[in-house]
Amino acid sequence: MRALLWAATLLGFAVVAPLPAQGADPPIPPVTLLYQNFPNPFPALGQDATCLSFDLAAATEVYLDILDLRGTTVRRLVPGPGWDPVLTPGRYGRSDTGGAPCDPRLLWDGRADNGRDVPAGVYLFKLRASGVTQFRRIVFRGRNS
Repeated sequence: MRALLWAATLLGFAVVAPLPAQGADPPIPPVTLLYQNFPNPFPALGQDATCLSFDLAAATEVYLDILDLRGTTVRRLVPGPGWDPVLTPGRYGRSDTGGAPCDPRLLWDGRADNGRDVPAGVYLFKLRASGVTQFRRIVFRGRNS
């Protein structure tokens, strides 16, 4: 089993964590997973930013970046303000309670790290965690100035 888990991690598959016993504390996600952003495309329906979210199955060093299609990082969200480079297992970005629908630290508003607006177009967001790299696509419609 250990060899199979090692091979899956080496090939870039999601890392699986053991499922918790019934009646235990809130469950740790069984896999490390990057979800599709919402809304996408954005801006849309009065929302000027898009929400990124992910699950971590184990404590790990995490990097969450927005890239242009050449692979250049235009914005780094994690680690960043309010984040440690090593995050504990759990769900990040979306709210499971009645609170805000997205953690404001994981909202992307179409700006680069230097604060400038990026051009309208297709971007990628990349999660690196637990030896796994996952990508999703963002369509940014641009900003009406």
